[in-house]
Amino acid sequence: MRILFLAHRIPFPPDKGEKIRAYHELKFLAGRHSIDLLCFADTPAEAAQQEGLRSLCRRIYVETRSPLTIATGAARSLLRGQPLSCGSFFSRRFQAEVQRALAQETYDVIFVYCSSMAQYVPRPLPIPLVADFVDADSAKWAQYAQKSRAPLAWVYAREARTLARYEAEWARASFSTVVTTSQEAALLSRGTALRPEVVGNGVEIPEAQETQLPSEIEALQPYALFLGTMDYLPNVDAAEYFANDILPLARERRPELAFVVAGRNPSRRVRKLARRRGVIVTGQVPRAEAYVEGSAVVVAPFRIAQGIQNKVLEGLAAGKPVVCTPGPARAIGARHGETLLVADSPEEFADAVVSLLEQPELRLRLERGRDFVRQNFDWQTNLTRLEELLRRAAGASQAAEQVELRRAQVG
Repeated sequence: MRILFLAHRIPFPPDKGEKIRAYHELKFLAGRHSIDLLCFADTPAEAAQQEGLRSLCRRIYVETRSPLTIATGAARSLLRGQPLSCGSFFSRRFQAEVQRALAQETYDVIFVYCSSMAQYVPRPLPIPLVADFVDADSAKWAQYAQKSRAPLAWVYAREARTLARYEAEWARASFSTVVTTSQEAALLSRGTALRPEVVGNGVEIPEAQETQLPSEIEALQPYALFLGTMDYLPNVDAAEYFANDILPLARERRPELAFVVAGRNPSRRVRKLARRRGVIVTGQVPRAEAYVEGSAVVVAPFRIAQGIQNKVLEGLAAGKPVVCTPGPARAIGARHGETLLVADSPEEFADAVVSLLEQPELRLRLERGRDFVRQNFDWQTNLTRLEELLRRAAGASQAAEQVELRRAQVG
């Protein structure tokens, strides 16, 4: 197949959730098909990372978004009653590039990664479209609205409404619409006849390391780890929840326990947490896997969450005990006490963390999490399903062309 791949962010390096999935999709498909990738970057330095994708793509076009373009696009969408998400990713130059590619090249299928990129697909569709929405983003914005105060709550609620209509429109137009979990599929199809397809994420199982941990990590132990991009609201809220409500309860019984928040771009709210006793905010770290390896427990205390939380999978894959709120556990189909521990209140969460520090047999039992992700979150297995959907779409296009050809011959 020849695939036109449209992504809202350059999928390299695969160092954050949205890029990890897109990268593995691109890598898997490129091994079997011809890919033209058109995507955005947020900075010139990020755009330069396209060199890491040259071996995977026949052609790459990367456009760097400027803060002015983002703001102007969002303002335009606000006035037009459209989703701000789409406006912030709109560019006339990018639109022209998509149109040029479709006019000059022959593709079998268009693959859109993230709903915001569907706006670049001409209507009526020139060829079949497969859209990976990843998550039902409209539901995420609804959660933002519930957790925020006016006027942000109003803005977020508006985004949830307008984006839900947009998602439904493009899901109907697509040959197949893809999401990461059955919960996301249910949200996207609610009140409609839509039947989104589920293609789960994957995770790479790290090889066992016998190397000595860096001294700065040794000095932190024992610690609970939260790892992520720390200017992303769900991550900020989760870190605040653990630092403010859970850690003090845990430290009443285990005063030596630290909470390490590691990841790029810590917001002001996150940096402020470092003032609390026992909280360490590192910012970006050179080897995140070393922080995972050194942790006593990986925590995912999400109160705002959509889809699969990769940090949960990565913790399990590393053989670390994981404690999370119910949403992330449901998303991956993990059971409390078998794969990880689930906690729905600060008291339950603190009890779970302390139990893992004090009960070696419990820690040992939860090491089975590595087997769980190996069985359920293998990239090769899951992406074979995506390839099948793309092949079906391409086949439908070819069948339609044959019908038109026969009609022309009869005429």
